Amino acid sequence: MFAMEDISTQTNTRFGESKPGYFSASELGQAFRAERKAQGRSLQWVAEKCKLRRQTIADLEAGKNVELFTLMAALNALGKGLLITDRRVALDQLRDIFHEED
Repeated sequence: MFAMEDISTQTNTRFGESKPGYFSASELGQAFRAERKAQGRSLQWVAEKCKLRRQTIADLEAGKNVELFTLMAALNALGKGLLITDRRVALDQLRDIFHEED
């Protein structure tokens, strides 16, 4: 399990690839659920804060297809947001990956 602040450091090995900072809908839902529970909030509390149904928040946590508005409202309810980052590997990271031990 992981928390929302870990989102930029997670690795997804789906399809045999390693993609830092990439989450599937299911993994994002799991991260949201972990954060909600860490804050001691219920599904109902988030739903009421967003003026949505409890089932809609449960669907988000299950990785189901929900509207972008739903995701943004739910993240906002927990005081969280999204950050767009570059997933490409930087040159210094390549050096670290391929650095040979002496």
